Amino acid sequence: MNFSIRDIIYIGMLSALCALATTLLIPLPTGAMVHLGSAALFTIAALFGGLYGGLAGAIGSGLFDLVMGHSAYTLFSIIIKGLSGLIVGYMVVGFRPNPRKARESTWMRLLLAMLVGSIWTALGYFVAWEYVLNSFAAAVSRLPATFLTSGVGIIVALFLVNALRKVIHK
Repeated sequence: MNFSIRDIIYIGMLSALCALATTLLIPLPTGAMVHLGSAALFTIAALFGGLYGGLAGAIGSGLFDLVMGHSAYTLFSIIIKGLSGLIVGYMVVGFRPNPRKARESTWMRLLLAMLVGSIWTALGYFVAWEYVLNSFAAAVSRLPATFLTSGVGIIVALFLVNALRKVIHK
C-alpha cells in the first residue's frame, strides 16, 4: 500500500486528535474512565474510512497510554482501538476515504457501525483488564464505564459527523 504525503499528514493529525480527545476524561472509582477519545475515533472513522480511522485510533490511543502512564494497556489499545476504527470506517465509508460515501451515509448506518465498534471495544478491553489486572471481577466492574464512554462517543460523533462531512469533503 502506498501512502502519499497527504495520507501521512492526515493520519498524524487525526492520531493526535484521538490522543488529545482521550485526555478529556473523568476518572471513576473503579479505575476506569469516561473520555471523549471514542467520539473522536468514531467521527474520524465515519468521515475518512477504515484506513485513517484504524491508524488514527491505534496510534492515538497507544500514544495516550504511553504518555499518560497506562503502558500496560498500550499494545491492547493499539489493537482494540485500531480495529474499532477500521470496523466503523469500513462499515460507513469503506477502506479508503470516499467523500461521496461519507456524505451519503445514513444515521442508521452510522449508528450500527458505531454500535459494532463499541461492542468490539468493550470485549477487547474486558480481555485486557482481565489479563492486566488478573481479576475477572475488576474487568466486569469496568464494563459500565466502557459502555458509557462509547455511548457518549456515539452521541457526540453523530452530531459531529453530520456537521463536518459537508465541510470536510468539499
